[in-house]
Amino acid sequence: MNDKQDFIRRINELTEIALDQENVIFEDQLFAIFPEIKDDKAKFDVIKEYLTAKKIGLNDKLPVDVLLTKEEKNYLDFYLEELNEKTPLTKGEREAFMLSAMAGEENARALILEDTLKNVVEIAKLYVGQGVLLEDLIGEGNLSLVTATATLGVCENAAEAEGVLASAIMDAMQDLIAQAGDESGKEEKLLKRVNKVSKAAAELAEALGRKVTIEELMEESGMTRSYIEAALKLTGNAIEDIEIPDELK
Repeated sequence: MNDKQDFIRRINELTEIALDQENVIFEDQLFAIFPEIKDDKAKFDVIKEYLTAKKIGLNDKLPVDVLLTKEEKNYLDFYLEELNEKTPLTKGEREAFMLSAMAGEENARALILEDTLKNVVEIAKLYVGQGVLLEDLIGEGNLSLVTATATLGVCENAAEAEGVLASAIMDAMQDLIAQAGDESGKEEKLLKRVNKVSKAAAELAEALGRKVTIEELMEESGMTRSYIEAALKLTGNAIEDIEIPDELK
């Protein structure tokens, strides 16, 4: 395996770990995969810049403004500009209108809903970088807010009602992220398959000093022919350490 292949393999490993940790990698994990950068600031900075470009934070999540795409920033600026045109309720006003909303007053419900829209934005920021666009998070939160404001009659006090609204918004966003994760999980499994086959082929090719056949890789790794061929198909036969048979070309 040459230096470039080894670097790609280790970067892929690092990325896979971060995906399971809400796009965060910890220093001990980083140094376990790239031990040579522990005492080399220049190399450390290169890897850190790469992680930032991939929206991966070191030891903690990256700031929201870093995680947002240009389109998301533009959307947020425009949306907040609209919301800022509305005068927010004071603490006392909000509590009074919340009690009225609990009593079933439609005007009060509408005012509480409108006053809570900024809260939806702040909650959405907590979930940025988890596979769902900010606009979609806010949209889902707003829909849940509309539904939740209609259920405030079961609450005993304003504080409980505030909790009901916040929980409904957060639950909706978490459900949306989970749904997106189910879909992206399939892609992630395919990526892991390609990485597994590529890594095994590279290691065997290095030992043999040449490209390997599918049969040799099957014997050495224990992977089935269909598993290896599926990985080749996914990459367009681009796993360079495997000798591609004529029937697959």
